[in-house]
Amino acid sequence: MSEAAAGSPRPRALPRRRVSVIVPARNAAAEIGPLVRAVLAQRPPDADVEVVVVDDGSTDATALRAREAGARVVTAAARSDGGNPAAARNQGARAATGDPLVFLDADCLPADGWLAALLRVHDAGAVVVGGSLELPPGLPLSARCDYYCGWYHVHGRRPAGPVANHPPGNLSVRRAAFARTRGFTEVQPIAYAHEELAWQAELRRDGVAIHFEPRAVAYHYNRPGFGNLLRRNYRWAYSAIESKAATGAARLAWLYRYPRLLVAASVPLAVPQAAYIAWCWLRAGVLEGALMLPVVLAARLAYAVGMMAGGMRWLRPDRAAGAAAPGVRPRWE
Repeated sequence: MSEAAAGSPRPRALPRRRVSVIVPARNAAAEIGPLVRAVLAQRPPDADVEVVVVDDGSTDATALRAREAGARVVTAAARSDGGNPAAARNQGARAATGDPLVFLDADCLPADGWLAALLRVHDAGAVVVGGSLELPPGLPLSARCDYYCGWYHVHGRRPAGPVANHPPGNLSVRRAAFARTRGFTEVQPIAYAHEELAWQAELRRDGVAIHFEPRAVAYHYNRPGFGNLLRRNYRWAYSAIESKAATGAARLAWLYRYPRLLVAASVPLAVPQAAYIAWCWLRAGVLEGALMLPVVLAARLAYAVGMMAGGMRWLRPDRAAGAAAPGVRPRWE
């Protein structure tokens, strides 16, 4: 008589792995369907994939198009500020059921092999994995300029390895590790520009490295318009000193220990920063990025003005040291 016939217990099938891809989306009806379908098409044979789209106050058919494509839609809490991507990401993480949690922006489109590349690095032991943001074909000149001004550290030509921080547009983290942190910083002005720095700094203080994986490619569709480029750089810079000084999650983090010096030097620093960005692209073999130097300089000047304005606001005497944004731990009291 066989063991099974003799009543021996049969081995239990292990539960299938589930991966959660979280997409905050606001008025993204045109982009969200192709994004959701591209993610679901990369479902591994040994795992399930859920796409959680957080509808962040859309006034178009974003939620409908996401459901039609196969996503689970979560409606973000109504806000008076007209949407908050950091809060939407946190809400999506709470609603998600998988591990890892993969954050992907609605203006991105993952390339073939994107999800497999992220999972390979996780399976090798990495807790946080950041993928590359690549320039898609066919963008107008102003949108390409915007790309070159912003993503010179996270393109697919730079080598894999540890990085100080990584933007949330193409970023994966193990569920338990993210749950140990305060999550994305939801208060403005940080929530629109540096919302990931606080929880990444928490993990780094615990000895967790952030691994950059260039083969996890997502194409980033920067919006056209030189006015948009200047406004975005100003907005990014407005909370740069506040968020980076408090967390230390930045390249050349020691500079942010001297916020008043950075405020005073922000405009003069625009020139060497623009030259550095052009050099990064030239070193990567992207001649067009290097030739964008005049536009990059204009963007860095907008960034400098934003850093000066935001830094002066943060350093006002009436702002107590203990009034740092929730999710941001001050480095000093």
